[in-house]
Amino acid sequence: MKIIFHGHAFAEVITDVSILIDPFITSNPLCDRPADSFSPDAIFVTHGHFDHTEDAEAISRRTGCPVYAMAELSKWFGKKGIDARGFNLGGTLRVKDTSITAVEARHSSSTPDGVYAGVPCGFVVSFDGKTIYHAGDTSLYSDMSLISDRHPLDAALLPIGGHYTMDLVDAAAAVSLLKPRMVIPIHYKTFGPIKTNPVEFCNAIRFPGTKCVILEPGDELEI
Repeated sequence: MKIIFHGHAFAEVITDVSILIDPFITSNPLCDRPADSFSPDAIFVTHGHFDHTEDAEAISRRTGCPVYAMAELSKWFGKKGIDARGFNLGGTLRVKDTSITAVEARHSSSTPDGVYAGVPCGFVVSFDGKTIYHAGDTSLYSDMSLISDRHPLDAALLPIGGHYTMDLVDAAAAVSLLKPRMVIPIHYKTFGPIKTNPVEFCNAIRFPGTKCVILEPGDELEI
């Protein structure tokens, strides 16, 4: 399993398939590649905000790959004439031999044109004995411990920017609940209100079993 970080909360997960999570490219000043260079097998979207959905439609339309999103958000995508597939919290989907489970996130969700997009979520992605967690946009909540109880984590991608999500202090507390082998900070530096120093996040982690890995856009991490 490989994780490629493309800036903000946009991650590419390579297993027996290529999965894009929250493709935010065109307006993302940190993204390392143009949108037309991606040809995934599937796109997964955590919630409806523009900085997580922006390029999903265009990539799906060009490649024919499905977009997976919460039930209400999938209907919004479906009205655009693309292959949109809905799910809900607790649901597990399979793309070839890769399983993706939707888990809770504490945030809000509406589309760029103001349509209600259901509740937000995070994703637990498992393949060949390896498991990662992409938190999407979320605040700190105690039930994060249930995620690691059910899915021992090799890596967790956690927002640290504050303002719209948990800040680096709360994200460090989340590490103690999730207990991942590695943690990757996301959702920081893109905009003024979330210009956070990821090194400070790494230094704030108190769970001794977790290695903090800072990825620059385009960097890869093999799990």
